[in-house]
Amino acid sequence: MHYTQSQIRQLLSISVDAFRAWRKAIPALALHKGHAPSFTAGDVVAMAIVVELVRNFGVRVGTVGDRFDQLFKECRERSWLSLENCVALIEADNFRLVDTNVAQRRFPDACTICVPCAPIVMRLRSALTVTEGTQVQGHLQFPPTPVAMQSERRGKRA
Repeated sequence: MHYTQSQIRQLLSISVDAFRAWRKAIPALALHKGHAPSFTAGDVVAMAIVVELVRNFGVRVGTVGDRFDQLFKECRERSWLSLENCVALIEADNFRLVDTNVAQRRFPDACTICVPCAPIVMRLRSALTVTEGTQVQGHLQFPPTPVAMQSERRGKRA
C-alpha cells in the first residue's frame, strides 16, 4: 500500500510547511513528486523516526537531511513486521537499523541516539486501522431466519 503526502502529514501531525522543508532537505523525500500515493509503509516509519528526532531531541532536519537517506533506504527494504523488532541507531555520521536484540548487546563506540521502532509501528498501525467499532448496530427489524440450502429447495420441487 502506498500513501500520499497528505496522509503522512495527518498520520504524523506534520504541518504543510515542515513537510515542504523536509522534502527539500532530505533527498529521499524529494524523489516523491506530485500528490499521488507514492510513499511506502517504510517511508512512513522513517518519517515517524524523523518526527521523533525533531520533537524529542531537537534535531534540525536541515543539518542532517542528506544522512537520512540511509534510514529511508533501510526502512523501505523491510516489512512492518521486521521494523517492529528494530531500533534506529543515530550516530554523528551514521544512521542505521539494527535488530532489538543486537542493539541491547552492543555497546556503542560513539554517542548514539536509539529510537525503538516498535512503539512507532504500533501507533501507526492503530491509526491506520481505526474502525467504527464504537457505533453499536441498531435493533434489527426482522429477526434472522434460517434459509434452506439450494439442494434442499430442489428436492422439494421434484
